[in-house]
Amino acid sequence: SVLAPFWYAGSWLIGLLAGSAGDGASLGFITETERQVESHLHEHLRRLPAADQRSRQILNAMAADEVAHAAKAEELGGEPLPEPIRRAMKWTARIMTRCSFWL
Repeated sequence: SVLAPFWYAGSWLIGLLAGSAGDGASLGFITETERQVESHLHEHLRRLPAADQRSRQILNAMAADEVAHAAKAEELGGEPLPEPIRRAMKWTARIMTRCSFWL
């Protein structure tokens, strides 16, 4: 994608900020990211035709991985993020998804 350099730079910056906030916040960011990705995958599942079992299996496996990653980050000390940060993450993901779709 032509947007790959921007996604990479943004991810690096977000990682820097989350890491500088300490392990608990950094792991909390991972937990929230995985939960939001899981939700995104479930949205895809809702839109898939019922007969597309192969795609459903793939998306279900991906969602299970996201759940496991979130649980592990939480187990390692991930702290819940404040609601405004969770909302900002959700809006950022929407913007990125829409930009990717149209480009």
